[in-house]
Amino acid sequence: MNELIHLAGAIALLLWAIRMVKTGFERAYGRRLENTIRVMTRNRPQAMMLGLVSAAALQSGTAVVLLAAGFVATSALGIIPALSLVVGAEIGSSLMALILSYDLSLFSPFLLLTGYVFFQRAKKRSFKYWGRICMGLGLLLLALSLISQATQGMRSGNGMDILLSILGHDAALTLFLLALFTWVVHSSLAVILIVSSLASSGAIPLEMSIMMVLGANVGGALPALSSGWSLNKKGRLIILGNLTIRAGVVVIGLIIYLLEINHLISLTALNLNSPMIFHLFINVINAIIFLISLPYLAKFLEHTFPVPTPSVNTKSVGAVYLSPDDISHPVRAMANVRNETLRIADIAFQMLEGIPDAFNNPKNIARIKNLDDDIDHIHREVTYYLSSIENLKTTKEAQNNWQDAFNFATNLEHVGDIVDSSLMVLARKKHKADIAFSDNGQQELETLFEELFEIFRLSQAVYVSQNPGLANELVDAKHVYRNKIILCREQHTQRLREQVSASLESSQIHVDILRDLQRICSLLVATAYPIIKRDGFQ
Repeated sequence: MNELIHLAGAIALLLWAIRMVKTGFERAYGRRLENTIRVMTRNRPQAMMLGLVSAAALQSGTAVVLLAAGFVATSALGIIPALSLVVGAEIGSSLMALILSYDLSLFSPFLLLTGYVFFQRAKKRSFKYWGRICMGLGLLLLALSLISQATQGMRSGNGMDILLSILGHDAALTLFLLALFTWVVHSSLAVILIVSSLASSGAIPLEMSIMMVLGANVGGALPALSSGWSLNKKGRLIILGNLTIRAGVVVIGLIIYLLEINHLISLTALNLNSPMIFHLFINVINAIIFLISLPYLAKFLEHTFPVPTPSVNTKSVGAVYLSPDDISHPVRAMANVRNETLRIADIAFQMLEGIPDAFNNPKNIARIKNLDDDIDHIHREVTYYLSSIENLKTTKEAQNNWQDAFNFATNLEHVGDIVDSSLMVLARKKHKADIAFSDNGQQELETLFEELFEIFRLSQAVYVSQNPGLANELVDAKHVYRNKIILCREQHTQRLREQVSASLESSQIHVDILRDLQRICSLLVATAYPIIKRDGFQ
């Protein structure tokens, strides 16, 4: 009984350690990893290697699968590159399991001490994250040592004899129970390491450990299945593809297992006399098969689980100009970024133009909110693309162009957020309460919107031309616009004093609209300040 309690505690420590390593890498390199995945998936072998490295670093193939599925769901990644990542993730997980199956407990105190010092003393966040990673690895090695100690005495226990008598004659039950256990603990790596420890201590025979490893492979697909099913149908294709690929591992493993028990091959002769080596071997074989046949698997998934095609009138929201082939050519890459930011500007202008209609007709609110989703998606693509441009010259002009593009796209994204999360909320509130603006208030707002459209056009012209004269004109327009908002606020206050009923009812909404219009104007005019500042230094 004491051994089982010690084993349970060691397993809990193992799961926590794996989580520490995973979250440490995600916090330190999560954004960079996402960007790398987008860029370095041009061919299947390269994508597979990236999946291998990512899964090994994150200590989780499931994390890579969900990341790939998320990219596919937003059309940021194709199905075949995403499935290549999944194939590589399976090898990465099995490779880490093999490495960690060796007795590395000697390094545990050193990693714990190093991790603690980095986490407590480091000033930079990146060093703190590495401290978390080191402590996680140290705890992982310590947990494996504790599991090994806990399983040493289990070989002769009555409980283990009973378990062996049940599972030893029912391979299907063994596979099912391990799959279920892996789903519960949400870590196939942890389960496989536990199986390795049991096998190395002699607590279970090699044949049973192999069946347990196969069960853990099946169960390892279930956390991604349950967590990723909330994605759209396109994203689910990767989740189902992961399940198919893991099923392929099990099929190959069962074939070898059946040939072994029928004395047609010998695991010892193949040097597969360890569950970890066996696990890595079948994953490599499976990866080779699936890497070659991924186009057929993708077609099968798309045919079996068809994704609804958008209507002809639906405008694509994916990036159009951000060609990955131009990343190594900074001049072309920056031209691509400029074209894409102008697409964002076009969508943002559609949002602004639609605001008056949304306040007049509630049916227009949903369309504007969808446009904000489009801006968010393209802005994320532009940000990733900018951060991945290679050979970018460190000249002042190149740095300025990069910064201007990033600032303009980001400011437009903020404009979209204000429209979506504030102005559309006010429009919905107006319709729900059946509120109407006063005639004068309505006319004032319409005038402010028309002038904001002109400021938007001027802001875009400043970004494209980089002309200091236009930039100064834009700043002057902001001052005029701000004074008009102040005047409108004073006129609204005067109507409140005169007890105009429509103004009293709409006062909160009216004042909030004025506030949001001023915020949007400030974001648009922000494009001018770097240009004016640079012109002053020349």
